[in-house]
Amino acid sequence: MDETLAITDPKRWEDTEFEWSSKYFYTVPLSCWFSKPRKVFEAFQRLRAEIASKRYTVPDQAIALMEIEKFRGRLLIEILKIDTYDASVMEMERSKFFSTLHHGPMKTISQTVKNLREHVFSTKGINPTSTYYWDFRHGPEFKGARADLYVVLCRV
Repeated sequence: MDETLAITDPKRWEDTEFEWSSKYFYTVPLSCWFSKPRKVFEAFQRLRAEIASKRYTVPDQAIALMEIEKFRGRLLIEILKIDTYDASVMEMERSKFFSTLHHGPMKTISQTVKNLREHVFSTKGINPTSTYYWDFRHGPEFKGARADLYVVLCRV
């Protein structure tokens, strides 16, 4: 990953391999129906309200991820490290990631995910443990027109 590029620059994420040493994310449940996220805006409103009430700090270059399963998921937003235990905070310890871009709406993302997972398996010989989506144009505010460009991240 080219750290010199802005976090919202698609070139930073296109067909990239990188490591995160330690990141913290505040999470809330995300309703999904057959792997399609539902009520994302409402989940983001809840996420923002909980972060504000608990007084967590969201970095300027924070990313907001969606982890989607068949009937449930999570919305995650990066926060600065906290000193107390909170069941809603997840630490992503040192992890390797692969990323690519998906051009099109969320409903067509499955082929991009499949291609990335196959690429990771063919080049590294292991299956990714998690897949995340990020509409980086919205960032922590999650506002604007419906997304048509996503970053797909596979964690190994």
